Amino acid sequence: MLKVLNRALDHLEEWLIASLIAAATALIFASVLHRYGTGLSIDVSKWLAARGVPVLPGILSEIYLWLAALDVSWAQELCIYMFIWMAKFGAAYGVRTGIHVGVDLLVNRVPPRSRKQVILFALLCGAFFTGMIASFGGSFVSEMFKTGQQSNDLEAPMWIIYLAIPVGSGLMCFRFLQVAWFYYWTGELPQHNEAEVEGLDATVPVVSGLHPLSGDPTRDTSRGTSPLGVILIMAPILILMICLGEKAGVIVMPQALRAAMIFALLIALMLTGIPVSIALGLTVLTFLFTLTTVPIEAVSMKLFTGIESFEIMAIPFFILAGNFLTHGGVARRMINFATSLIGHWHGGLGLAGIVACSMFALVCGSSVATVAAVGAIVLPEMVRNGYPMRFGAGIITVAGSLGILMLPSIPKIIYAISTNTSIGALFVAGLLPGSLLTAMLCVVTWFLARKRNYPRMTRASWLETVHAFRESIWGLMLVVIIIGGIYSGLFTATEAAAMAAVYSFFISVFVYKALKFKDVPRVLLRAANTSAMLLYIVTNAVLFSFVLSNENIPSALADWITAQDLGWVGFLLLVNVLLLLAGNFMEPTSIILIMAPILAPAAKRLGIDLVHFGIVIDVNMEVGLCHPPVGLNLYVASMIAGMRITDLAMAVMPWLLTMLVFLFIVTFWPGLTLFLPKLLGMH
Repeated sequence: MLKVLNRALDHLEEWLIASLIAAATALIFASVLHRYGTGLSIDVSKWLAARGVPVLPGILSEIYLWLAALDVSWAQELCIYMFIWMAKFGAAYGVRTGIHVGVDLLVNRVPPRSRKQVILFALLCGAFFTGMIASFGGSFVSEMFKTGQQSNDLEAPMWIIYLAIPVGSGLMCFRFLQVAWFYYWTGELPQHNEAEVEGLDATVPVVSGLHPLSGDPTRDTSRGTSPLGVILIMAPILILMICLGEKAGVIVMPQALRAAMIFALLIALMLTGIPVSIALGLTVLTFLFTLTTVPIEAVSMKLFTGIESFEIMAIPFFILAGNFLTHGGVARRMINFATSLIGHWHGGLGLAGIVACSMFALVCGSSVATVAAVGAIVLPEMVRNGYPMRFGAGIITVAGSLGILMLPSIPKIIYAISTNTSIGALFVAGLLPGSLLTAMLCVVTWFLARKRNYPRMTRASWLETVHAFRESIWGLMLVVIIIGGIYSGLFTATEAAAMAAVYSFFISVFVYKALKFKDVPRVLLRAANTSAMLLYIVTNAVLFSFVLSNENIPSALADWITAQDLGWVGFLLLVNVLLLLAGNFMEPTSIILIMAPILAPAAKRLGIDLVHFGIVIDVNMEVGLCHPPVGLNLYVASMIAGMRITDLAMAVMPWLLTMLVFLFIVTFWPGLTLFLPKLLGMH
């Protein structure tokens, strides 16, 4: 009976989050059509009437009257609430699928027996945090019910909307306890396969660098308890005891030490392998409970309002578009077009892979999706044509990082929201740097291929090139939709993302016919799963930023940096070193959400343009994706290539060093990033 109920809950969870992301996408698409359909219908009606065309002007006038009378002002608000419910339930689903990212660098060095204790500690911390939030959320919903407050546009009772907090958090708590129980008895954890989520059916198993190794404690030959395991568990407990001592008046901490405690607790929690989102939330709860007088119930409000922003909705829409493109045959056609152009050069297939990554990056927004989509096609073809797998895998691993630099980019959106910077300007600002990096990677590839005498392909005829271009034009048209729509003012960034998702669905299912209708729910579920994980990190990062602001830490840090007289050059060097180090332990979303609100005020005081600063951060994130221990591009490429991580880490070196040179260029040449935004009047 329990198994039946659990299976029913699993299916309900999956159906709910997939339906919500589909409904929200369709709602924004319909809202945009309504806005422009209203004006277009009357304009066309007048134009036809002026030319004496019968019947049609009257029909169009009736359509105009019907559309004008149709009030859809509630659509945006409903979309936001849909995504909040999706994020809360999707976060619980993410616990079950193992998608939540954490820092497991030290956990995986602990012997299996002690590792089990550390992982159970981390899972129980997750259950404790989500249980507390469910409790606070329940109290908050009860108060909202008593007030009878309604939403602005929908006029829906707010207690129903806020119900997402206790219900979603309660389900998440249940999932943490469920995973902990299963792990205690079996020693197995849910392992999320990043490549599989992005559309690659990999057959080569690999352990993700963002999730602890499950291990089998029964095979552990070590005796006693590992000192490292004890330290990992006791460190956050000790910091908590110090904070409780401050609350009890036993210890008096100055402001600087209080700030240090925030970061020390965050780092200590993350090193246990706790998901970054949970570590952020627990740090905030501890600080609010022990070191401030802020009502802890305020956490419930922040958990809701943290993602109650229409701009944040661009993240799930672009993820959905990327998933449709990955499954929809767009990458293959872009590769064919790139091969027809430069396949006959030295290293032609490698060059075609880089150019295809660049084209796919123009419409995708995800480095992992770019590696999976292009690599799954290019790498087997390169081996068949006589290239070493090391050569091809090294190229695609680094070239795939263009996915977050070119036009749409999830890290750019997160940075823009964290620093109140224009999303459209950031999108366009990556074009010239992305083109330069593409050229630099191509030069290195051509030089190595010529030096090693790798095979060349037969030159394609002009007819073949034209045919390949016609095949790929449907995918490339997304560039016009995204940038053309934002630049012309037709769409906001979020609306452009929704239009891109609908368009990607259309060409994948009806034009290229590479995606069957029966597979669409699977794509929706995977997009919702990834989106919910990111949105949950964003939610708890908002809480963390609230604590930082409450302690005046960003402003104090900006004052300190300014007083050091580093200048903008020294500051950017320091930032690059800091971000490159962080890239060894954390994935891009977490780094940006934690670092950007702290570093951006200092950058602004030193006269550094925040759009340029955002691209510098973005390039640093690219580097982190391409090297161990947590480089997602590296792990996905290793799955496709069937290579060990250590071998692939060496294979990427020529292109990774090229990217470091590129980072130096971008950092100290602001004009490269700011030229297009200024030219287009977007900045």
